[in-house]
Amino acid sequence: MLQGKARRYALAEIKSARLVTIKRVVNVSKNRLFVLPVCALLWSVVSAQAQPAVRIDSGLRADMRITIAVPPFVAVTPEHRALAEEMAQVVADDLAFSGLFILLPPSMYPPGFVGMERDVQHINLSAWRATKAENLVYGVVFQEGSQLVAQFRLFDLYSNQQLYGQEVRVERDHYRLAAHRFSEEVLRHTDGVPGIGTTEILFAGATGDGHKEIYVSDYDGSNLRKITSHQSVSIMPEVSPDGNSVVYLSYKDRYCFLYIFDRASGVSRALSKEVGLNSAASWSPDAKRLAMTLSKDGNAEIYLRDPNGDNATRITNNREGDTSPCFSPDGRRIAFVSDRGGRPQIYAMNVDGSEQTRLSFHGGSAYDPAWSPDGKSIAFVSVKPGEGFEIYTMGADGSNPMRMTDSSGVNESPSWSPDSRHLVYSSTRGGRPELWTFTIGTGEERRISRLSIGAEGPTWGPRRR
Repeated sequence: MLQGKARRYALAEIKSARLVTIKRVVNVSKNRLFVLPVCALLWSVVSAQAQPAVRIDSGLRADMRITIAVPPFVAVTPEHRALAEEMAQVVADDLAFSGLFILLPPSMYPPGFVGMERDVQHINLSAWRATKAENLVYGVVFQEGSQLVAQFRLFDLYSNQQLYGQEVRVERDHYRLAAHRFSEEVLRHTDGVPGIGTTEILFAGATGDGHKEIYVSDYDGSNLRKITSHQSVSIMPEVSPDGNSVVYLSYKDRYCFLYIFDRASGVSRALSKEVGLNSAASWSPDAKRLAMTLSKDGNAEIYLRDPNGDNATRITNNREGDTSPCFSPDGRRIAFVSDRGGRPQIYAMNVDGSEQTRLSFHGGSAYDPAWSPDGKSIAFVSVKPGEGFEIYTMGADGSNPMRMTDSSGVNESPSWSPDSRHLVYSSTRGGRPELWTFTIGTGEERRISRLSIGAEGPTWGPRRR
């Protein structure tokens, strides 16, 4: 409804091809402008032009992965059996998702195996080692008072040593979170980098009545819930480094402004209500500043602003539009999009706006940069003749561009997992926009969104404490 009315008053378009800047600037009053995304208008055209290309990725060979056994956890009492088995499945799914493990199939479990022994001292590690598994996950689940108690163990079967042990006490409703936390520790103790089991993904989801709201789910798409209820169009969430706040765009006050949602209180407040463009906010690693795109001084430029809305400082000054800022993980650099060279490309600069350099030279247009948490790579969206909208990665210096996706749909809005091993993005390969993940190295893609009407604009949140 809002979008239809806005289109009738369309006056101009920002010259760009990125998610934030392929949009229509619409004059809805004499002194107010707002931005209307029009990527959807281009999907049918790009899809018709897109042609398959060879994916290039780093290639994690199967013989480099760790074979791990995750048998059903022991339930001390029968009423907890289903829950114990589900907790084991959560751990197994997390480890499989990482791309670093091969799960030992149940058909290869030791002969006569029914369930794990409650007493860890009686586990026959030699029998498990004979299966050729390298590691074994062991768990016992029981109730103590009002709390669920889970005892987790990780064994190295080659050395017959326990690598890690943990006992957690949680409310019954939090059993999945407890299992996710343990899987993160399995990754930490086998690979040196904790997993992503407790992370969340935030995104914009259609509600079926012409509106879009901000949703959050676990990284695998489970535990879906809606966090805004503006009955308007709310899009492009960006979660703070501590996971407690979400900045997003919304038309809830008639025009497109930036808001911050406090997850503890459930309250939203305005961050930026400038005349013209308010868009593309990105948190600094210390959460003390937000980079955003504003056009309050006439041109679309990048500004830094405090989270309370004060102290807007302009850091770009260019004849063409500069948008889509994202911080490097050390907070010293900002990647952004500019069409100063004639078409949108990825640039980087110091946080004060100095030393602006172009990074993308792979042909076509490039937009929507996302800097990996390890600082080594930048993901972005490429639009080239014969390809359409595809996700690429390149080195933080612009080197070694590699195509990640290879589909007939529009693939955009990449965001990195905290361990820099996965990307989440939106794709229309099935018709409507859905969320997909891509595992760097293995090339495995998974659809994770579970909304029947579509999901888009994802951002990957931090690990939960």
